[in-house]
Amino acid sequence: MSVQIKFVGQEEPFTYEDGNGNEYRYQVEDSGALSVFEKEGGAYLKKGTDPIAVYGPSAWFSVSGNALSRSDTGPTKIAGF
Repeated sequence: MSVQIKFVGQEEPFTYEDGNGNEYRYQVEDSGALSVFEKEGGAYLKKGTDPIAVYGPSAWFSVSGNALSRSDTGPTKIAGF
């Protein structure tokens, strides 16, 4: 899946996508910054993975695509199992 970002002052959105099977996710931070993550080959994102891009809150206007979710980080491990 792709992530499309509409930047302030630009007519056309910028799109994160590729033809290699990578998927992109976005997360809006508490500060209003926008972080974009890349999942390579459908793999899970490891805890603490750094985003491939971060945009300040005054740089972007809107975002669409897949938001980062718990399912992107893999199954939760349960102690004792």
